[in-house]
Amino acid sequence: MLLESAWQGLLLVLSWPNILYPVLGTLLAMTFAFLPGITGVTLMALAIPWTFSWGAEPTILFFGALVGGATFMGSVTAILFNIPGTAPNAATMLDGYPMAQQGKARTAIACSASASALGSTVGILLLIALIPVVSRVVLAVGPLELLLLAVWGLSTVALVSRRSMLKGLIAAGLGLVVGLVGLDPRTAEPRYTFGTEYLLDGVPIIPAFLGIFALAEMIGLFLSGRRRIANEGVDISGGSVVEGILTPFRHPRVFLTSSTLGMLIGTIPGIGGTVAAFAAYAETARSNPDGQFGAGDIRGVLAPESANDAKDGGSLLPVLAFGIPGSEGTVLLLAAMTLHGVVPGRELLEGQLTLVFVLVWSLFLSNWLTSIVGLSISGRLARFTLVPVQSLVPFIFLLVMLAALAYRGSFEDVLLCMGFGLFGYWMKVHGWPRVTFVIALVLAALFETNLHLTLRLIELGRLDPLQRPLALALLALLLTTHAWPLLGSLRRSHGRSSR
Repeated sequence: MLLESAWQGLLLVLSWPNILYPVLGTLLAMTFAFLPGITGVTLMALAIPWTFSWGAEPTILFFGALVGGATFMGSVTAILFNIPGTAPNAATMLDGYPMAQQGKARTAIACSASASALGSTVGILLLIALIPVVSRVVLAVGPLELLLLAVWGLSTVALVSRRSMLKGLIAAGLGLVVGLVGLDPRTAEPRYTFGTEYLLDGVPIIPAFLGIFALAEMIGLFLSGRRRIANEGVDISGGSVVEGILTPFRHPRVFLTSSTLGMLIGTIPGIGGTVAAFAAYAETARSNPDGQFGAGDIRGVLAPESANDAKDGGSLLPVLAFGIPGSEGTVLLLAAMTLHGVVPGRELLEGQLTLVFVLVWSLFLSNWLTSIVGLSISGRLARFTLVPVQSLVPFIFLLVMLAALAYRGSFEDVLLCMGFGLFGYWMKVHGWPRVTFVIALVLAALFETNLHLTLRLIELGRLDPLQRPLALALLALLLTTHAWPLLGSLRRSHGRSSR
């Protein structure tokens, strides 16, 4: 069943004209990810309205490519200009940019390309191996388990907020409040609608995403005062491409450890590639004290890029099984799937397994195509960073407004998009985590619905939490996630006081 579905999914991806969708998505994602400050999430938010007239298969093919296509190209800008194309590529900057300064730019780019393609392969192989297990676990999932998963995703995102845990918690709380706008599912009474009919169905996700990601980035770029996107005159002619490509094979332990770590972290709802990349970098630096990390050690490029691409496979598990996004990209992937009637859960994993593999193979093809094409044209790509800001910003702004208007043909959606754009820019400037906010916004309905169902079932005597092994395991995992950093902090404090 599994192998047959995998084969059928591969044939669908490679058939004509289906193959055009992942290729187009990959090339578009590469272009957007290469422009510093403009992420693949921006493109995904813009692309959702394009697919309204498409079927489920083309949409999944296209968005699977968008998820994987942006990862490697963001590392190119990080290496060449010390500007991460996407948030996870910030870890690649630590050693990639010093390598470029040492005349080893091509080596670093080739290493990133090789690590990305091979890391995604490891992640997807582990994903395929876990699909049968996940389908059985779904049978044991009820309102209590979904509630714990929602709480886990929300709390984990807050904990891993890079600058401030307090800001992460507040941003998650704001996302939940905004997600509760609309009709109360128990009483059908309006909540936080300010007397308007527009908000009775809740805050529309697509205009909100367009504003908080795409529009906010354009506002930041316009107000940055830069004449062009990146600096000119970067030399990428140095280094050895062959040496970079062979790096994962010369450091297999670093590669396998980072890829596995990235895949496992990707399965945790709400964390995403940034944590995976930095966790892999930190582990590599810790286990190799002889390295020159931060000064141009090629393992500092290998580790985060392997983890970042391997996490894509892991992040699909909570999306496909439970409808819980693990990153910004999978938030928008989930939105695109649900808009086309593809509902995550047991029915998808058992009755539509071929469609699952269409997504898996599209992601796989996108990662490899991105690495191959990006490596071959890396010398010419530097010219894109000379695009004048005054030409780029109006074009993207117009696309955002048109996409918001096309969503439902409502001018209120355009106004909402503009409001979220200003809000997203404010969050960016003041260091508030937008990822936490948007994932809480998506998880709000799941959290509220299952909270009420769980409490009602317990009240009626139909649910005993102590007799739900999966719920107890999730509760233990939730507690461990929060207790482990606290124990580490206490151990460090005790060690300092005993000196």
